[in-house]
Amino acid sequence: MAPLERSRYYETRFEDYAEKWSEFFAMRLEDGILEFRLHSDGGPARWGFAVHRALVPALADVWADPQVECVIVTGTGDAFLNEADDDDWERFGFTRSFTFQQGYEYWYRDHMHEPFALLNLDVPVITALNGPISLHPELAFLADLVLCTPETTVTDGHYTGVGIVPGDGVQIIFRELLGRVRANHFLLTGETLTADRMLNLGLVGEVVPADRLNERAWELARDVFMRVDAAHRRLTRSLLVQPWRELLTKELPFGMAMECWATQTHWPVIEGDDGVASVGARG
Repeated sequence: MAPLERSRYYETRFEDYAEKWSEFFAMRLEDGILEFRLHSDGGPARWGFAVHRALVPALADVWADPQVECVIVTGTGDAFLNEADDDDWERFGFTRSFTFQQGYEYWYRDHMHEPFALLNLDVPVITALNGPISLHPELAFLADLVLCTPETTVTDGHYTGVGIVPGDGVQIIFRELLGRVRANHFLLTGETLTADRMLNLGLVGEVVPADRLNERAWELARDVFMRVDAAHRRLTRSLLVQPWRELLTKELPFGMAMECWATQTHWPVIEGDDGVASVGARG
């Protein structure tokens, strides 16, 4: 690779990074609008340690592309992000006791950057939730506009599912969106919110039939964002995400420290009667 010339700004090219990250994210760029679609093997995305690490540099490449003026984040098939990549738990050594360094590398280090990878995008972001989300649901609600289908549900499994401290930003995002008492109920009981409930509570702006979700996201990208000049678009985006940036800068390190610390008492993951290791809350 040739060194960067002093006479040029650093820029990325869509054709380069779209291919580089294609195993995790399918991308389409048209008229300045980038569709950033999560997937695993062409189907619904399975969340694991590899994609956990990939999200930050992938979005950094999007940030550095001067052609991108709006981003649509969506999923594949009938789920947005509702399944873990079980193979990754074995591959990266998390089906047995793990070290403090592993916890730092794959929990704290990655997730201290993930929300900011989205917030650092200078251009408007639309989230189009094509189905249930139960893994890192906080990331879906950092967008400027949030849509979902009638089949979409949201839940968080930190406390009731995996059995660890909900400190990776869910405690911040849902507190701001739902209010403290309502957010505590959501996080501590494992409650599942339906699409209609999300609309009534103000988590999403529209509920759109599944066969129109993608079309509606592109309509909004063109009609709301691309009709104004770039400075107007970008500065409005900067204004609207600033409260999230301030809250996450202030509170995320403490939350992640609590989550990572408590996780050390949780692993190794539970082995069931069938001898198969699985992630779940301890009794």
